[in-house]
Amino acid sequence: MSFEKVKEIIAETVNCEAGDISLTSNLKEDLGIDSLDAMEVSMALEEAFGLTIEEEALETFVTVENIVNYIDANK
Repeated sequence: MSFEKVKEIIAETVNCEAGDISLTSNLKEDLGIDSLDAMEVSMALEEAFGLTIEEEALETFVTVENIVNYIDANK
């Protein structure tokens, strides 16, 4: 599972504590990620995992688990 790497990328990109991030963390409500932050996280994830995240997929990311599941299914 890619959770640890995803957690690290989110923490670095949006300047929050990695310890505050869990699989069930809501990106907007719990982590305060807005649309600009989401694009930055997306680009960092694409670079780290060597994949392209489609815009339609980005819109489905509500929790950290959604991101991890997408990456695990597409890497």
